Amino acid sequence: MFSFGSFCVVIALLALGDLTSAKTKGILPSVFVISILFLVGYWSGLLPSDIVTKVGLGSPLAYFAMSIMVVQMGSMISLRRLASEWRSVAIAVTGLAGMVAFLLIFGKMIIDWETVVVATPPLTGGVVAAQMMTQAAVERGFSNLAVLATVIYIFQGFVGYPLTAWCLRIEGRRLLDMRQADPQMLRALPDEGAVEVRPFFATLQRTTSFTRIALISLVALAAHLASIAMKAFLAYAAPSLVTYTLPPLVLCFLFGCLAAKYRITDRRPLARTSSVGFLIIVVTAHIMEFLSGATPEMVLSSFSALVVTIGVGTAGLVCFSAAASKFFDTSIPMAVALSLTALFGFPPNFLLADEAARHLSANADEYHFLMQRTLPQMLVGGFVTVMIASVLIAELFVKILG
Repeated sequence: MFSFGSFCVVIALLALGDLTSAKTKGILPSVFVISILFLVGYWSGLLPSDIVTKVGLGSPLAYFAMSIMVVQMGSMISLRRLASEWRSVAIAVTGLAGMVAFLLIFGKMIIDWETVVVATPPLTGGVVAAQMMTQAAVERGFSNLAVLATVIYIFQGFVGYPLTAWCLRIEGRRLLDMRQADPQMLRALPDEGAVEVRPFFATLQRTTSFTRIALISLVALAAHLASIAMKAFLAYAAPSLVTYTLPPLVLCFLFGCLAAKYRITDRRPLARTSSVGFLIIVVTAHIMEFLSGATPEMVLSSFSALVVTIGVGTAGLVCFSAAASKFFDTSIPMAVALSLTALFGFPPNFLLADEAARHLSANADEYHFLMQRTLPQMLVGGFVTVMIASVLIAELFVKILG
């Protein structure tokens, strides 16, 4: 009974975040509100630090859910559309370059050099970069800075969530206005007008949701096995390159594209199983689990460095990505939004795109239009920044630290 009560508390907090977002029409994104609610709960002692794990919504269920959801998202995008997102890759990399440049130039004017070196990689990406810098700081005798790397990773989303939501709202309104005024002004997408291909297993998939989920799970499993095989091959052929093994979630996305192309699954298979809502609950609760790792003492001990690092780094990212938008024929709000995924990655990038589309659209047609225009860029931006580029930056900064 206690476990079920805890589960209800977690769901209630998620619902409060969703309701607040709905009341503010997405100005306060749900993931931002939920993060504040959980942080207050953890710090006040009202929520046990392991509440997400105790109710069964943590690992490994969360990782299973994320893998399946990423396959689903990959199935929504054709390979031609994915190849056309090279602009998103270029903008995301440019944004990261701006973040690093601003921290190295302006950040070190305010905080010391070692702090800048340790703090920069966690801000450019996810947990791997934070772990690399935490370990490097401890090994080199900067144990106080190891705490900073962890705190930055946990708190950077508090800046990224509202900024990204704001940018996506501006972009969404712009796209809807263009669609209504002159649809010819919109750049044609490679997969627009494509005929929906019936999957090879169409008969089975029409009869049971289990078959659809089983097929998606097998695609996700194949992606994970491919990542393991790639890592093993690199460890045998060139051990120094093991770090650059493609993460399983990146391969899940690519395998999802391939599975839809070759008729193993259909487009948006989870939408036909009524399971998306529960998967979103699992992955959102999993994000909140990370907040339990930051205590008030940790935040206070590194508060000034935290503010400077996130403030200066985000300013550099916004300036450079906005400038890059002019070169790559992308709107400034969209360029900034996809670059800001460096501050949180997946799944918040999907949740924010979905939320903006839901609050701006008047019907299902407008919702799918907005998701088609924004989600691929947000996903590609998150994969490039958090899962790939951040590891390269962290490896470089570990060497710089000495």
